[in-house]
Amino acid sequence: MGYRSDVAYTIRFVHDHDANNEQSFYTFLAEAKSNPDCQIALSEVAIDYKHTRFNFNAEDVKWYDMYPDVRSHNALFNQAQDWAQQALEQKLLCSIGAIFTRIGENTDDVEENAVGDYDWDWVRINRQIVVDW
Repeated sequence: MGYRSDVAYTIRFVHDHDANNEQSFYTFLAEAKSNPDCQIALSEVAIDYKHTRFNFNAEDVKWYDMYPDVRSHNALFNQAQDWAQQALEQKLLCSIGAIFTRIGENTDDVEENAVGDYDWDWVRINRQIVVDW
């Protein structure tokens, strides 16, 4: 059995008016492809070339940092975080935004991390009561 979580994250290149947006997306992708730590994640994320974004969603999974797939997804998200941090340090317009969200079985187990130029509407938590009557 084990403890289960629902996990979702998105990494997006957000400034459509920026001529370098598509180039940044492909540079990011090339960097991820050259990083052995990102290989599992790249095989599991949905890459949306048209909208220059990476999307991942998994329900009812064991999300332990020691698992190779989790380490790989963390490496990909950390790459986005590094890109956003570099833009901030260089005072550049940040064309990347990313949000990671994980909710565990316990109602108080929520993890959220957002970096760069993001919009909270990309990934959000919606808890509801479900009844059988």
